[in-house]
Parts: sequence; structure tokens; C-alpha cells
Amino acid sequence: MPESSTKTRNKVMATNTATERKVYEKPTDWTLMSPIFSSHIKRIGILRTFAGGLPMYTCIPALVVLHLTACVLAYQWLITPLMRTKKVRFRDYVIIDRHRIEGMNFFDKFNCMFCGYANGLTTLANVEIDNFSKVDLNALPLWRKVLASALIIPFVPLLAFFELNFQIIYNILVSTPLGMHRISMNEANQVLEKEQYAKQYPAFARIPTLMAKSVVFRFSMGLEQIESSWCPLKHLERREGVVYPSHHSRFFGPHQLEEMRQVLSTKGTVSDRLPKY
Repeated sequence: MPESSTKTRNKVMATNTATERKVYEKPTDWTLMSPIFSSHIKRIGILRTFAGGLPMYTCIPALVVLHLTACVLAYQWLITPLMRTKKVRFRDYVIIDRHRIEGMNFFDKFNCMFCGYANGLTTLANVEIDNFSKVDLNALPLWRKVLASALIIPFVPLLAFFELNFQIIYNILVSTPLGMHRISMNEANQVLEKEQYAKQYPAFARIPTLMAKSVVFRFSMGLEQIESSWCPLKHLERREGVVYPSHHSRFFGPHQLEEMRQVLSTKGTVSDRLPKY
């Protein structure tokens, strides 16, 4: 073979090899150990990642209060026996198991534990409020309705607490640096009015029900944005009766960390509502 042809072929092969290395470049060891956190750093920088990522954990106290007061005390101990609402099981909604997925560092695992608790809890709270909103008041004796109303009224001030936490933590501290989408109170109320939510209730009962649903609904929408960006991995638990949020259908399997890393480092989320930057 002529020398010129050999040189040309070698140049082409070298070019192709360089191109392949560029396209299929393996991530660094640190990236492999932190496929979620490092992907956001690559996309928006370390300052934005820390500025928006760390404040999300400050909502944990509010979630614990929601869990103990609204989900357990109000619904399971008061509403269910008095108004004959459907019983729900905490363990069917709050699943914390994705920290067992190999290939993530402590921060990513902790974040997946947080997302499992937060998203599972708000899904549970939404179901409980929906069950309450569908109660046929006419089928209940008067004393049950009066007693239930009297017991639930003290929980109304908690709505202001949850609303304040949502506005400060998600709408300001988290979504602003990370560019996540928000849903306003007006947008949520329009959705509920369109669905004629709790329409069978008199005003004194429907108003606090709508307020509670609006807060939890918007909280869950914000957590959907967080989980779709910070732990878009499917749970390991597959037993019958487990209920996962609908947005989990877009999540990656436990063995798709590399595919997840590619998406998070470019798009930033698996949600259909992409970050603003």
C-alpha cells in the first residue's frame, strides 16, 4: 500500500478514535459515586446546586408535623371513626428503600430517603383529604357531624403553618436557585373549583377542606419537581398494595444510573416541566 494512503488511513482512524472517546467518554470516579449531585453541579454549577439543594431539607420538621397531626391524629384517630372514611396504611405510601441502590454516595442516598418520605407522605395526605371530601354528610347522624367539626377546627391554624413553610422553603429557597416550576394558590384553586371539589359540603366545612387540599396539593407538586430532579429512581418495593405517585412512571430503574446521569446533567429532570435553567 502506498505510504500516502497509509498515512491518510491512520489519520482517519485517529480522528474516529478521538471522536469515539469524546462521545463515549467515561465519567470520573467522583461522578460515578455521585450520579445525582454531580450531574446538577455539571449543569448549573456548584453554587446554585448547594444554594437550592440544601434548603429542601428544612421542610422536614413541617412534614413531621403534617404526618403526626393531619395524617395520624386528625384523619386516622378522629375523622375515620367519626365519619366512616376509608382507612389508609402509612406503609403503603411511604417507602424508603432506594438508599440500597448501589452506585450512589451518602448525599444521593440521603436525598432519596428524604424524597421517599416527603413524596410518600404528601401522596398519603392527598388521599386522606380526597376521602374526607367524598363523605356523604347526609348519611351521618347529626351528632357525628357536629363532633367531627368541633374536633377538626383546632387543626385549621396548622394550614397557615404549612402554607408559610411551603412559600418560604420551596417557592423562595429551593425553586429560585434551581429554576424549578411553581404552582400558585390561584392555579390550585382553579383546578379544585373545576373539579367541584367537596361540592356537597356546606361552606363552613368546604372552605377549610379546600384550603387543606390546596396546601397539600401545591406541596406535592413542588416535591414532584424535587424528586424528579434529585432522585428519579424507581423503588425496589413491589408488594401488592403499595401506592406510588404518578410521576414515578417516568423514573429510571435501579440499574440505569448512567442513563439517569446523562439526563440530569443535560435536562436536569425527568419531569415534563423542565427547569428554567
